[in-house]
Amino acid sequence: MPVVATVGSIITDLLVYTPRVPARGENLLAHRFQIGPGGKGANAAVACARLGALAILVGCVGDDQFGSQELAALRAEGVVVDGVSVHSQESTGVAFILVDDSGENTILVVDGANSYLSAPQVQTALAPHWSRLDAVLVDFEVPPEAVAAAVRGAAQHGIPCIVDAGPPRPFPEEIWRDATILTPNELEAAALVRHPVESETQAEAAARALLAKGPQAVVIKRGGAGALLATGREIRHLPAFPVASVDTTGAGDAFSGALAVAVAEGFDLEGAVRFANAAGGLATTRWGTMRALPWRADVEALLRGQGQDNRL
Repeated sequence: MPVVATVGSIITDLLVYTPRVPARGENLLAHRFQIGPGGKGANAAVACARLGALAILVGCVGDDQFGSQELAALRAEGVVVDGVSVHSQESTGVAFILVDDSGENTILVVDGANSYLSAPQVQTALAPHWSRLDAVLVDFEVPPEAVAAAVRGAAQHGIPCIVDAGPPRPFPEEIWRDATILTPNELEAAALVRHPVESETQAEAAARALLAKGPQAVVIKRGGAGALLATGREIRHLPAFPVASVDTTGAGDAFSGALAVAVAEGFDLEGAVRFANAAGGLATTRWGTMRALPWRADVEALLRGQGQDNRL
């Protein structure tokens, strides 16, 4: 069983399913409301666990009901939460998520306790695990010094490090340049290169610019257009899988978790991205975030149905 440590956010999702995003000042009747565990770090850790890895999470919650519920949900999924600290003076992070009838989401986040995750906390939490880790995954929904500590530690111990460069944050290259794989979506890539990334040509240009800053590979998540894989040797466009999408919330977290598991298991990069594409696509076929994350058997069934072999 591969061992993957995720360093990232833990956020309770307050989801509103609505016909569309309301205009400023508009009072719009929505379909329904749902509360559930989430956060890019927590979602990715659960994705790793469901895909067959021993998942270790490093993060921070508040000393409140949402924090207790998050930890209970993570433990129920088999995620190791010894590296999650409880902040006594700050609330657990929350995300207000609007999902429209097309399945697209708009998100407003309050970081809460996530903003207190420090570099020393990351170093202390990961220290007992370096000898058995097969991959490290970190996201940008925690402070830059926490991201840097995870990336630097992985590099020092020769562990592959996947940096999910989301949500969009203009974090300087000094933080993520030592990543094995940098994986932003188009909006996140645009925040890093400071120009729009909306087309295939712009995505290729962004990938080349990001590669030049240090990562061994760049994978740009392009939603329904699939993913772009760029290395020093080539750029490949890997299409999305045909699925009946209803809610894109959490799809990027499923993608990143699956990418980390595939790297930890020794997949080649193209196979790892195909595996991640399948997981991300399946996450859009169910409502919700963490609850929609796919299981290994479902991902492998989708891949078999497309006649794809992921391994080396």
